[in-house]
Amino acid sequence: MKSLIIILFFVAFSNTNSCANKNNAAVKSQEKENQVTKKITFSVTRLNGKDVSKRKLHITFDEEQSSAYGHSGCNTFSSKYTEEGNTISFSFPIATKMYCEKNSVIEKEFFKTLIEVKTRTLKEDTLILKDVNNKELFFGIRSKE
Repeated sequence: MKSLIIILFFVAFSNTNSCANKNNAAVKSQEKENQVTKKITFSVTRLNGKDVSKRKLHITFDEEQSSAYGHSGCNTFSSKYTEEGNTISFSFPIATKMYCEKNSVIEKEFFKTLIEVKTRTLKEDTLILKDVNNKELFFGIRSKE
């Protein structure tokens, strides 16, 4: 009987310790993931010189995945990008397929303009994307996360 109590006591404490280790491992894994992931979101306020701040366009750069994603007026989109110094180029974006009659024109312009981008300039909380002729295509302000 004495040995049964000792065994039960041992099993009870070893399970408690095991759960604590699993929880600690999960917390450490989440902390590491948050530190490694670099995502920066910008609200697009100008597109080709036009004020689009009321359209709630935004673009998020995921530096770890070399991808950009966001909202293009009606749909969400994603695109891979390559960057070297201040030059940047986007692959053709993929998007969800909702139809929005009011925003279809702005969305087409957004996608057409995105693939024309050749340079990216970050100054404090602003993003400026320009074409090969140094014309400003996108102007954005960093979103508070």
